[in-house]
Amino acid sequence: MSKAYRFTRPQDLEIVDKPKLTVGIVIACRDGQEKLDLVLASLAVQSYPSRLISVYIIDDGSQRPLVLPKIKPRGTTLITYKNSQGHWGKTAATNDVAAKLKEDVLWFIDGDMVFDPDHLAHHMKWHHESEDYAVLGWKRFVQSWSYSPAQLNNALLKGEFLDLHHESWGKDLWEERVERTQDLVKPALDGYRAFVGATFSLRNSQWKRLGGYNRELITGEDTELGWRIFTSGMRTVVDRQAHSWHLGYSTVEQNKDEIHRHNDPALAQYIPQMHSIRSRHNFDWRVPTYQVLVDVRSTNLQQLLTLRTELLALPGTSAELTLLAPWSLLQDRYSPVGDQFAELREIHSWLKGSSEYKFVEITSDAQLSIDSIIDRFTPSATPYYLFIEGSFSLNLKDLVDYLLASENGLVGVANKEDRRAFAIIAPALARAISGKGWIYSNIAACFGALWMTEENFQQINQGKHNRVARFLRYLKREGKKVNSPRQLVIFLKKLISLLLRKVSPRG
Repeated sequence: MSKAYRFTRPQDLEIVDKPKLTVGIVIACRDGQEKLDLVLASLAVQSYPSRLISVYIIDDGSQRPLVLPKIKPRGTTLITYKNSQGHWGKTAATNDVAAKLKEDVLWFIDGDMVFDPDHLAHHMKWHHESEDYAVLGWKRFVQSWSYSPAQLNNALLKGEFLDLHHESWGKDLWEERVERTQDLVKPALDGYRAFVGATFSLRNSQWKRLGGYNRELITGEDTELGWRIFTSGMRTVVDRQAHSWHLGYSTVEQNKDEIHRHNDPALAQYIPQMHSIRSRHNFDWRVPTYQVLVDVRSTNLQQLLTLRTELLALPGTSAELTLLAPWSLLQDRYSPVGDQFAELREIHSWLKGSSEYKFVEITSDAQLSIDSIIDRFTPSATPYYLFIEGSFSLNLKDLVDYLLASENGLVGVANKEDRRAFAIIAPALARAISGKGWIYSNIAACFGALWMTEENFQQINQGKHNRVARFLRYLKREGKKVNSPRQLVIFLKKLISLLLRKVSPRG
């Protein structure tokens, strides 16, 4: 079992000689019998021991009911998923069937794939090595095929997988993202986009811990799952040796505009990193960009509102702010003239009707240790977790930017009055909580923790040279996402908006 630092993983991991983990292969289909027959023919010759394999075909409302073909793995079961209102589609069918499975590992595949005989074995070598992997296979698209299940089966037994197709193509943007992130060893916040549902596997226990697919999504469910896998601290592996052919074009490629119109708002509800889509409308979103704890015992309303404004400077971002203070003292008898809790009362009076703020009780003399603060966070699909003592005049957005640039799990700043602020990235928090011992120590050991003085932090975030460098990094990062005229328009709008904010007078 490997001890992971950030998202590292072993190099050149070999197929396991004597595997012991069972695997349930899940294929949710609606029609597509011809392609399904080819999928099963390729699964029938997988090199991973057949005694450890079970295959579950889910017929999700096919017009002509699916049947099991002659050539298939020995332990194959066909399950008819009864459709009803709110219970139909790949997401619901997969979740309901997978919830009952007992195998150690679940391998989810599409019903239009052909697999190299060692494909599953390459997935399983990772799951034997550690329990925190989500494994993706490598696929190429083919336009046509003429082989029957029997011919395919025979060719695979002869070791002719790569000879099946001499013309194929990959998704350039996907392959570039994998290359740029060193096969997701350094995924950054956009690495989740590499997670696609055609062939992926993870431990059954992890699938259940994550809650499976998001039931509110009909398409794009794999992308949203990939985001939660990232924020949960799991390691996503792209195994380039796990070869496969995808039979025909993907649905997204054939219907881009309609799919984007449907998926963009649905996914943006749950993936805060899609802030460019969120920025189109000033709505509330299911998952905020930031969870923020603010100790407001020594601050005032204006300081708090300034803190929020600076944090949400990037359009499309949102925050859930929890305000820590001895709120119960506001229930005591008082006079508006000479009120010793006037600052606290003003904060409460103005903000108590906003769903953006929560009020949590602490005593007037409470000493907040790092671990006691971190314990108050609720790990979720939110990417950033922040704490600040409200009288500390620090730009939290700058702190988050430096957290990303430093690649640490936690970055903190302290001033001369010993006021503190720190930011944690979600994967570091989730993995630290799942381990034994002190959460802060786990973050430092696995992802790294960096503290600095306010003076040092201000030096880092001030100066023309640093701002230019940050702007160039922004252009490079965002420019790589442009893969269509539509994406170019979005990028230019974001760039113009950013420039206008920087040159417009403040106030």
